[in-house]
Amino acid sequence: MPPDSCHTLEICVDSPTNLSAAASVADRIELCAGLEIGGLTPDYGLMEFAAQNGIETHVLIRGRGGDFTMEGPEIATASANVREVRKFGLKGIVIGAERNGQLDLRALEQLVRAADGLDLTLHRVIDVVDDPVAALSDAIELGFTRVLTSGGRPSALEGVQGLRRLHDAAGNTIEIMAGGGITSANLPELLAQTGLTSFHASCSAKTPTGNLRPGFGFGRSQRKFDLPEAKKITALLHGDAVNGRQA
Repeated sequence: MPPDSCHTLEICVDSPTNLSAAASVADRIELCAGLEIGGLTPDYGLMEFAAQNGIETHVLIRGRGGDFTMEGPEIATASANVREVRKFGLKGIVIGAERNGQLDLRALEQLVRAADGLDLTLHRVIDVVDDPVAALSDAIELGFTRVLTSGGRPSALEGVQGLRRLHDAAGNTIEIMAGGGITSANLPELLAQTGLTSFHASCSAKTPTGNLRPGFGFGRSQRKFDLPEAKKITALLHGDAVNGRQA
């Protein structure tokens, strides 16, 4: 665990191996599966592993890829998964739902009720709504602690203006956490231009799996955690590099 600092690094992981590696450098873990499609709800075995690991863990609740619209059965399934997160004693959940260009308050209210005191992060659904600032107000009203966002653009570096706008709108009422393609190479610029103190990264890269049956659709690559890259990001956030000196 890094030393105390006003800066926070959340690392998203999708396997026990990556979780174990990330735990030494992350302030917080987002636990998920399917990083290749933006993240999905992890299985219960991975939740149990995270609980045994002891690091602060927030679980992504997202049942499928594609859009963020949730119908009745999907909300019910997501609510059941939220209750499992509570049973494992993990810290929080990462959720989001959208309908017609706005946050789906009906779906989110049901998930918040199921959370029953878990810490709440609104995920990058805020990047696809028509009015992110209005969505931010809704998130505050619902009791969210933080919002993960790339500023309404595909990556945080592209979304600097949107990140600044959300940061200004949030004041001290909710945490704005930048995510989307964050690396040690672009983090200094994000620190300088946004005023944000909370960042989300995967610190991972695709590597070939050596699959002997690539035509069967089992996947040709997997994500491997890049510990040296994670340490570079940690140094920028927690070391002397935060003050403009090389860590």
